[in-house]
Amino acid sequence: MSVLEVTSELYSEAEFCSTESGNGNSISKFTFVYPNRRDAAPAENGTQPGLANGMDKRNNGQSVADSESKASSVKDSEEVEEESCFEEESFESDYGDSLCEEEQEEVLLYGESGDECCIATHQKDTKPPPIVHDKDGDVVVVRQRKGAIDIEHRKSTRLDAVGLQIWRGALLLGDYIMHNERKFKNTHILELGSGVGLTSIVASMYAREVICTDIDIEGLLDLLRDNVQRNAHLSSPHCRVHVTELDFKVSYQDYPRDLKTKLQDVQYVIAADVIYDDDITEAFVRTIVSLLLELPKLKAIYIALEKRYVFTLEDMDSVAPCYDYFLRYFEKRNGRFGVNRWKLINVCMDFPRYFDYDKVKDLVLLKVCHASK
Repeated sequence: MSVLEVTSELYSEAEFCSTESGNGNSISKFTFVYPNRRDAAPAENGTQPGLANGMDKRNNGQSVADSESKASSVKDSEEVEEESCFEEESFESDYGDSLCEEEQEEVLLYGESGDECCIATHQKDTKPPPIVHDKDGDVVVVRQRKGAIDIEHRKSTRLDAVGLQIWRGALLLGDYIMHNERKFKNTHILELGSGVGLTSIVASMYAREVICTDIDIEGLLDLLRDNVQRNAHLSSPHCRVHVTELDFKVSYQDYPRDLKTKLQDVQYVIAADVIYDDDITEAFVRTIVSLLLELPKLKAIYIALEKRYVFTLEDMDSVAPCYDYFLRYFEKRNGRFGVNRWKLINVCMDFPRYFDYDKVKDLVLLKVCHASK
């Protein structure tokens, strides 16, 4: 009986410099552009940022920031709100204030009861960035500083071992972390389902501590450790990176004592492409609910995923069953006691693309936080 294998779409849409490692794996170089200040979220002191960059698209010789994924999926669920691109400001904002303020867009908003409440239009300031000249009057050209993350991974696996591959959600989450480097600087971060570690490596560029976790299947944790070590030169010199096992199907009460001790300092939880099977989805939701209840310093959980559509005769339409099931099960767990304890927010996707991949419209970035925030 043949075993069905799956392959990430990422490998066919971008040319990665890859070499064979000799054990059936590949080592690929994932290049990125470091963000300039104008590219990153606004600084606390209000200083004027520099010129923009990012992995730009070329159009008739002109470079334009890649922002093809607009926040247009707010209708997918009545439970999902829209979050500001300047997320520090929207984190404590009221429901109606949490839109992408710099986008000109028409967004259908829903109240917490699920009723349609208003249509809001926001205007974008379209002024071009200022041209900077040096003392001789010449235009200052900002060069893009590039880097690369070397990752050993598989190019195809069984469904239960997809963590050995690289998926688009990991790069999307990496983009978001780089764009919001001020938010994540010197913080303690836990990644659930780290896989081969790309997003954790990005997080280690800014964080004080990163805890990389996954199940230990087919040598995944050893591969994760090797990738972290392979890219140690990219990490902040002040960052500690730990690799440990965490199974969604194990309850928080049964975690090892040293892991529970480390988790007490965690401020952000991140996860990419962990929604692909209903049983795993249920276990994942139970895990994040436990973390929301048990971690005293936890501010938010960020979940990057791709809505994968299939046509069903039952619906007579193309649907994203895994994504929809996640929303339904989260709503069920959230409202167990007659009140919604947490908010599920649809993060605005209008941030630059620093990695080289196709930022398709079906990519989604969600934020979970306490409803009282």
